[in-house]
Amino acid sequence: MEEAHKNKIRARVLNRGTFVRAVFSGCQKGAALDWEKVVIRPVEVRSAYHLQFSFFDARKDVSKNFNTEDAASKLDEMTNLPFRNIFIENTDGSLQVNFSRKGQATFHERRAAGAPTKIDLSHNREKRRILTPQNAGSFLEAAGILTRDGGIKADVRNKYVQINEFLRLVEETGAFEESREAPLHIVDFGCGSAHLTFALYFYLRHILNRDARVTGVDIKPDLMARHRETAKRLGWDHATFETGSISDYQTSAAPDMVVALHACDTATDDAIAQGIRWGSKVILCAPCCQHELQTQMAQTDLPEAMASLLGHGILFERMGDLLTDSFRAAILRIMGYRADITQFVPIEHTAKNLMIRAVKTSEPGKNTRWPEEYRNLKAQWKVTPYLEKLLGGNLTRYF
Repeated sequence: MEEAHKNKIRARVLNRGTFVRAVFSGCQKGAALDWEKVVIRPVEVRSAYHLQFSFFDARKDVSKNFNTEDAASKLDEMTNLPFRNIFIENTDGSLQVNFSRKGQATFHERRAAGAPTKIDLSHNREKRRILTPQNAGSFLEAAGILTRDGGIKADVRNKYVQINEFLRLVEETGAFEESREAPLHIVDFGCGSAHLTFALYFYLRHILNRDARVTGVDIKPDLMARHRETAKRLGWDHATFETGSISDYQTSAAPDMVVALHACDTATDDAIAQGIRWGSKVILCAPCCQHELQTQMAQTDLPEAMASLLGHGILFERMGDLLTDSFRAAILRIMGYRADITQFVPIEHTAKNLMIRAVKTSEPGKNTRWPEEYRNLKAQWKVTPYLEKLLGGNLTRYF
């Protein structure tokens, strides 16, 4: 990166009066990084201004706080590393830096829309809301979330929190920070009430100004007809809704993102398998009830160390849920995805609070570590996940 470009990044990140956050993500072609993503944000430590650097890989994250002088040195280290995307947010606007396959940098600067973002230096701060009454009033009103005076209705605050947490998880993937001019297609399987479908559409088209279309798919025809009417009333021509199952849905081009939120039991596996077959860049799933693997567990000899623990029905059920999601994440890693399981929203807002988040980073089978871990997990529990059955030879060829 040219020194002039580094200076532009330094000027934004080290501007104590306006800096909000920065995200370094992805890896340039032919290079290697210890971390998949680094997030920088300002914090206050013992009444003194610091910058917190959070380092993420596929398994963990590590956060360290630096005073102004040390932070400047650490930032120089970051700009010398081969990250593919850099996003910097200031109160007055943002800077997006993307590197091409040949290592050429392109810079996109954007002024802030609406009221300037406020800087919050607290460690235990309330999470930043992506959609607010100020920047998304029209959508929130249409969704029945706003009061007449522009506040959030108390009885639907959980829905408001869920929408913003979902969009935060989408944003954190960093998957759409490159090729900002390319059109996007997102498919939401089992979209149900479609609050999150519409929220994603608004976020992509009206907040990020992306050329995006969103398709909701569900088996309930009356619900899909209602959503089509809502999209028509809002003038959202690129939000479409189709009646059918996951296996019924046909598309001429692979979607960039597959979403399945609270799909029951093996429907989550159907959505993940479809996303893998398409090679979709992002797969986001929030599993609901999960029984298929529990049935297998009940018919096999469980690991001896677990026998007393899993003798309790509720613990057996929860272990089945956790094991199912662990297998799903393991399979996604084998198939070339960076996968993690994270909290969707705090438990006080919904009991269904886990999200499987996967971003395509390589071709399947490139890392031999993941097939070995998967084989060991299967051998210990003596079960075969439904997702493996769906993918068949497309998966088993790698172990």
